[in-house]
Amino acid sequence: MNTPKAIFIDMDGTLLSHKMSCIPKSAQDALFYAQEKGVLLFIATGRHLNELHQISDLDSLPLAGFVTLNGGYCVVDGEVIHKKPLHPETVRMVVERLAHDPFPCVFCEEVDLYINMINEHVEELQSILSLPLPDICDPLRALDAEIFQIAAFGRAKEEAFLRSLPGTKLTRWMDGGFDLANEDVNKWEGILHVLRHCGIAPHEAAAIGDAENDMEMLKNAGYSVAMGNADDDVKKCAGFVTRHVDNDGLAKAIEHLLGGNI
Repeated sequence: MNTPKAIFIDMDGTLLSHKMSCIPKSAQDALFYAQEKGVLLFIATGRHLNELHQISDLDSLPLAGFVTLNGGYCVVDGEVIHKKPLHPETVRMVVERLAHDPFPCVFCEEVDLYINMINEHVEELQSILSLPLPDICDPLRALDAEIFQIAAFGRAKEEAFLRSLPGTKLTRWMDGGFDLANEDVNKWEGILHVLRHCGIAPHEAAAIGDAENDMEMLKNAGYSVAMGNADDDVKKCAGFVTRHVDNDGLAKAIEHLLGGNI
C-alpha cells in the first residue's frame, strides 16, 4: 500500500471540534500513530500562529510545522520558510474604508494580530471558534507594518467591497466571516513551499479538510480526504470522504491514508 510521507491537516472542523471545543482524543491518537509510521504532520489553517498556540493540547502533538494564514506564512521546525504579505496598497484601501465606514477587521502581522472594533457578530464567531477576542487597536497601525491577512466580519456590503479590491481573493470561513489575502495565496501554494523545503514531492503529500479554503489543497495533493461535515462542493474535491469531525472523522481519515486501526 502506497502511503503519504506528509499529511497537511486543517484545524477548524477537521482537527478541532467546535462542538467539543477541543481536539478529540481519537484525533490526537491518530497523529501519534502517523508519527510512528514516519509521516511528517503539518497544520494547514487560516488561523494566525498565535491563535494556534492557544488551543489546548495542540503543542503536545507531534507536528513538524504550520501552514498558516491560508498559506501566507509557513513554519517548519520553528523556522519561517515562506511568507507573503498583502500589498501595502490593499491595506491602505481597507484602512481608508474603515475610517469613514467602519466594520470589524482583524489585521494579522507576523507576530501579532489586532482588531479595530468589536461587536456582537465578532463575539459570536470568535466564541464558535473557541478564540478570545483580539486586542483593539487603531487600524492606522497597519499602514506601517507587514500585514499577511485581514479577517473581516460583515455582510453583503462589506463582502462586495472586499471582493472589489484588485489583486486579492476573499475566502469565506463562516457566515459573515472572510479572509482577505493576495490572489495567489492559498493553502496549496504554502504547502508547496513546505514540500520543497522538506524534499517531498506533491504526489507524496496528503491533505485533510472541510472548508472552502481547503479546496485547492484537496484538489492538488496526491492523497485527499474531506471531512463528513464538509459541504458537498468540498467533498467533490477529495478522493475520500471520512466521518464527521465529532465522530472520529480525523482518526478514520488517518486510517484510510496509512492503514491499520487506531
